[in-house]
Amino acid sequence: MRVFLFTTVLLFGLNSSAQKIDCSLQTAEYQEFLKVNNFDDAFTPWEFVKNKCPKQSESIYTDGVKIIQYKIENAKNEEEKETLVRQLMKLYDQYYKHFPKSIEDYNIYKAMALIDNAIAANEEIYQLLDNGFTTSLDKVTSGNAIYNYFKLLTEKNQNGNKSVSNEKVVETYTLLSNHIATLFEKNPSEKESYIAAKRAINALADKFLNCDVLTKYYESKLSQNQENLTWLQASLQVMAEKCSVTPVFLSIAEKNYALKVSSQSADYLATASLKNRKFDEAKKLFLESAELEKNPIEKANKYYNLATGLYSSDKPKAKELLLKSLEFNPKLGTAYLFLAQLYANSASECGKTEFEKKAVYNLAIETIKKAALADEMLKANVTMFVNDFSKEALSASDISKAKMNGKTITIGCWINEKITLSK
Repeated sequence: MRVFLFTTVLLFGLNSSAQKIDCSLQTAEYQEFLKVNNFDDAFTPWEFVKNKCPKQSESIYTDGVKIIQYKIENAKNEEEKETLVRQLMKLYDQYYKHFPKSIEDYNIYKAMALIDNAIAANEEIYQLLDNGFTTSLDKVTSGNAIYNYFKLLTEKNQNGNKSVSNEKVVETYTLLSNHIATLFEKNPSEKESYIAAKRAINALADKFLNCDVLTKYYESKLSQNQENLTWLQASLQVMAEKCSVTPVFLSIAEKNYALKVSSQSADYLATASLKNRKFDEAKKLFLESAELEKNPIEKANKYYNLATGLYSSDKPKAKELLLKSLEFNPKLGTAYLFLAQLYANSASECGKTEFEKKAVYNLAIETIKKAALADEMLKANVTMFVNDFSKEALSASDISKAKMNGKTITIGCWINEKITLSK
């Protein structure tokens, strides 16, 4: 009996070793074919390895995807094509079975195999996508998958499927919008595809995103999500365009800001404050948002928007903010454009004499010319304003008569700038 058992174990060990050797040989063979893109001849040795040694290496599955996709692309007819697509889907199942951490979103891959190859199986595709997005959303990086999932979801709603209510659509839209925002940061090289996906789901969601629906939904969910920063941020993103004047938007913005002070959270709360006519609070928060902003271009834009918006009547502050915007983005020519107009509008206010009042327009001309240097697109606007300002500015004759050629004068009041007159 012991002899028998020993023999059996020995034979098993020998068979196992032989099998591994065979798999190694077959792996080497199919990989040589792959090096020269000979997918047809690679198939048989690859399939042997997949069947006999499925845990040997993850490359079995990544190589297998390439091989089967080649065969799909070269299928003789639609029937053969679908058979191969199904084979590819089975391969993703096997991949997940043996290397689960490497392809947690395998259901997404299976769904996209059907979508990319135009296999008419909408219900199957939806179930695969729904499962994938539910269990492994953080692993999903395909903008096309995001769009198709939301498209099928809205179609089910419109077809009267009770499992997909309006609330479910809003909830999913909120989730996907937040996920796309995350992907912007994680995969900047794919930004264009994410922008396209966002536009597409926005169009699909538009009929569901009226303020009444959104308000009702977010009011019902707020109490259970007061400490859920991800949910709060996603909610604000969805509501900002259409519902920023509502009490629930203000409540969410306040809770979001309390949990995490950032440029974005300050901006949302500032928007809510502005819509509720809390102007002083809005000013303070928009300034905080600009100061906390890390992206220099966005930072410049925030300062510029403040200068031309809430602070447009406060000329000293507007000037300060415009100069800050130029500090972070020297190519923001519109800042020079606006500053020059502020100067021109203050000629009578900041000039003590008629000569000084005219000199303010000379400063405005000097300033506005910088706009064209910063941004060539503004040349036409600059030319127009220069022509207008020149009618009020000091002429060469005025400067000569006053014996001020080449001299520097200081424009007072809030402008507080020096200008050297032409010789």
